Amino acid sequence: MNRHENQTMKIFGKRLTAGLLGAALVMSMPFASALTQKNITVGRGVTIYVDDQKLNPGDANGNPVEPMLYNGTTYLPIRAVSAALNVPIAWDGTTSSAYLGEHKVDQNAVNRAKAYVSVIEQLQSKYGKRAVSGSIVSGLVTAMLIDFDGDGNEELLCVCNTKEKNAKGTNKHSTYMVYHWDGSKANCIAQHEVISPFSQNDPDYFKRTINIGERDGKKYLFWEANGSTVGEDDVGLISLVETVVDGQWKVTWGLRENEDWGDNGPVVWMTDYTTGENIDVSAGWAELNTWQDDIKNQYNVTADGPDAWNMCNPYDNLAPAPEIALAKLKAIANSQSSILGGKASSEYTAKRRTEKLTVQTGIKVYVNDKQIVPIDVNGKTVDVLLYKGTTYLPVRAVANALDQAVAWDGASYSVYIGSHKDV
Repeated sequence: MNRHENQTMKIFGKRLTAGLLGAALVMSMPFASALTQKNITVGRGVTIYVDDQKLNPGDANGNPVEPMLYNGTTYLPIRAVSAALNVPIAWDGTTSSAYLGEHKVDQNAVNRAKAYVSVIEQLQSKYGKRAVSGSIVSGLVTAMLIDFDGDGNEELLCVCNTKEKNAKGTNKHSTYMVYHWDGSKANCIAQHEVISPFSQNDPDYFKRTINIGERDGKKYLFWEANGSTVGEDDVGLISLVETVVDGQWKVTWGLRENEDWGDNGPVVWMTDYTTGENIDVSAGWAELNTWQDDIKNQYNVTADGPDAWNMCNPYDNLAPAPEIALAKLKAIANSQSSILGGKASSEYTAKRRTEKLTVQTGIKVYVNDKQIVPIDVNGKTVDVLLYKGTTYLPVRAVANALDQAVAWDGASYSVYIGSHKDV
């Protein structure tokens, strides 16, 4: 702090390089879970000059935002840095990262996220938000982002329940939908009833589930049912594996267990669900067992009724709430092109003082898509701070990364960016 108090110090004598202008993202708040809360004491009253012209930094609403001194390091509001240096800034709420300068925006991911947000909100409007009442789970039960075909673009899996009850007091209707992004819109490529597992000719005994399997880098929806539950009364067990193939929802593997009852008992044989050809019974069971082993997650989409044969806690492993996927999608959807900065706020009077703040740390900073690690004058790593929605960057990090001259005048408690006549 003595260095700040007693002398004018030229930190870096470089100028901003060309080519830093371009598209940037709209700032959105990061996920709180990615950040750490910290109580600190800072110095206030710092004045900022750009090319010897006083800057009055403001937030997105034009309200004054003061710089600060913390542990001997000067911190500048990131919006002020953007406006003063005419450098675009970007925010990625999914990773709590700030970007200065060039940053490649995955516009396809942004557009996909917006489309999926719209789908979720429309389903919630139609079916209602998830609500649990006794053994009934109604509304949009879940919305999960799953990259079924392994192409790097996640599909959207949704499950919706009505409030109607079946004979066992659980949901009568559960429907799953799969939406695939084709590069321009979200297509509903599947909409089917969620079938209960095989259940001794009474599917009401079992709660409905969504089983997600994984094999060869792809995800699959796996389910089993009694033949009667899918309209095939002469068939016993049906097992199906479904996924996305070339943008379409397809059964990629399946088998039927066929039973022919006679005087001497049943004759059992198996057929390939997709071709209808007979397959070896032992081989069919072996393949079925491998798919069961590949199941990574099993999510309940309806609860057990009080008289259900398969008794368990109604809410064990209930499917993830739609809000989890919705929060992730909205963070991506808000990452759209827009240069920040704009008009500075009206001038404010700041006196030299100290102030105790509760800030958040854990933010990553990228300059021209390369991550930087801010350090102080002694080479010690320092934090980037988030306070009341404003991100504060260490001035030394800005100078290092952007080749910009920055000077400190301890006598006037001022930071000079760009041109400055030394005193």
